[in-house]
Amino acid sequence: MSLPQEPASPPARSTWSFRLMSVAGIPIRIHFTFVLFLVWIATIGSGFLWTGLVLAVFACVLLHELGHALVARRFGIETRDITLYPIGGVAMLDGRPRPRQELWISLAGPMVNVVLAIILALVLLIRDGALPSFSLSLNGSSFLGALFVANVSLAIFNMIPAFPMDGGRVLRGSLALAMPETRATQIAGTIGQGLAILIGLWGILHQSPILVLVAFFVFLGAGQEVSATITRSFLAGHALHDAMQKRYRTINSGATLEAAARMLIEGSQHDFPVVAGDEGEVIGVLTRNAIAHGLATEGPTGYVAAHMRREYKTAHPNAPLEAAIEMFSQEDPSPIIVLDDGQMVGMVTQDNLSEFIMLEHARQQGTRSYGYTG
Repeated sequence: MSLPQEPASPPARSTWSFRLMSVAGIPIRIHFTFVLFLVWIATIGSGFLWTGLVLAVFACVLLHELGHALVARRFGIETRDITLYPIGGVAMLDGRPRPRQELWISLAGPMVNVVLAIILALVLLIRDGALPSFSLSLNGSSFLGALFVANVSLAIFNMIPAFPMDGGRVLRGSLALAMPETRATQIAGTIGQGLAILIGLWGILHQSPILVLVAFFVFLGAGQEVSATITRSFLAGHALHDAMQKRYRTINSGATLEAAARMLIEGSQHDFPVVAGDEGEVIGVLTRNAIAHGLATEGPTGYVAAHMRREYKTAHPNAPLEAAIEMFSQEDPSPIIVLDDGQMVGMVTQDNLSEFIMLEHARQQGTRSYGYTG
């Protein structure tokens, strides 16, 4: 399954995951809880046999996520990374697919599991003459049999029409072919939350904590997807120049950290473009955290140039404002420097983007509540 490609409040990449390898240029990351999960699995059941099965299942999960990523690449959408958690995998896409693209990207993952299940079924039929019962217990099923059941289960589970499962995205993509995406997301989210309530009630009645946990996960995922889509709707049709700060302070690369600290205290600006030369060319960004770190390690006489971020985000003032959310979803939370013909004309921070969204929401509510008819 995949997370929202452009979350409303994008988090920085988790420091609790580490890079394992790259496949087709896509970084594969493992969350530390997945390692703990493997250790726990090894201590119960059939020990190393169960651990081997879990590793095989998560290899199938990885192939599932690569299915999403490679189809997305066919549409020109790259994948930032794939992270494996104990509850499954997450492929983070750099960009927002159109409805028809989302439909195919979402179907690609479950189809990988269907293909794997077919291959395993053929092997089992040739070897045993029958398919195993749907149980993950190794006591009554072979390793390949359990892997077959796991792939069938993954395909079915992910096609549940509820976010954040692929089925929710397939439903949204199908509806969005005939209606606005925001409305399609709201309908798909409502259906998903309704299913989550039913799953939760079933889990309570049958005393299944796992089903209750899945229901909770699905309910939250549906709500977050609807919220993120509504947020994007507030930004639709707007450009960066609509939200950028046009009044800002810059700091010279030769200034001291003490001077930077005074600028930080004297105003509400947290991050400062660093300039050099007579024309004031932007060569970096000095963040609030960098100022504090520099004061702690080098003292007030240290120079700004030694602590600025030399790689910084840039965009044209006419770029779509929706792109800002994607840029802030990277590991770097520093501001976007807005350049026109190589000259800085403004900057966009996470704070003023959030303020723009808040005000746009208020404007739309005001239009609905106080609109006049004539």
